[in-house]
Amino acid sequence: MNNEPEVKNIQKKVVEQKSPVKVEQPITPPPMPKNEAPKPGYENIMAEKGVNLIPTLSKEEVVVAEKKKKLNVGSIVSLLILVIVSILIVGFNIVSRMALNNEKAKLSTYETQVTKMTQKMIASNEITERIQLYNRVLSETYSPKSVVDYINSIALKSGTSTVSTFSLGQDLLFTIEGRSTDMENVSKFWYLLSNDPKMDTVTLQSVGNNGNYIRFIFKGKLILKEFLSSTNN
Repeated sequence: MNNEPEVKNIQKKVVEQKSPVKVEQPITPPPMPKNEAPKPGYENIMAEKGVNLIPTLSKEEVVVAEKKKKLNVGSIVSLLILVIVSILIVGFNIVSRMALNNEKAKLSTYETQVTKMTQKMIASNEITERIQLYNRVLSETYSPKSVVDYINSIALKSGTSTVSTFSLGQDLLFTIEGRSTDMENVSKFWYLLSNDPKMDTVTLQSVGNNGNYIRFIFKGKLILKEFLSSTNN
């Protein structure tokens, strides 16, 4: 019985001699109030699995970001429309060029045909014009032989008058020289020439006695249309 107090005293001393051990308790962050958004501007907000180092965007920054997104989308749409329009224009140009080449080929064929037809028509017209010109020239010409024969026939009607020299000019102007046995035959020849229906004018230029015969010179003009080839035909 007397030994129990001593044991208790010894245990107290041993306990007093040991240094007290401090136990560290974990520090828990203050609880976030429910239904309350975090205030902007705070950094290093604690999360369940890590720390968020990206700052929270303000309303103005959110609006700017949305506008940028809309602008980017609008730019992409505009660029796409531009590309589509460019493709359509290029395709239209290609189709138009092909159609134009086809039309040019057709036009070239038509031009060749028209050129050939034109050449044929020109050649035909030239032949026709030459024929018409020949007929017109032929119709407007006369035979000098027929004129000489005609005047000689009048001289034979007069009696002994003969024509020795005959010259024809423009528009059937003539000069004839001849001789006769007497003045009576010269006068008769002059009368026949003056009253001939194919004679326009006639003048006794000179007359003279040359011994055995009478020489005479007549000048005048015949009616051209009476001796044309078209009239005689």
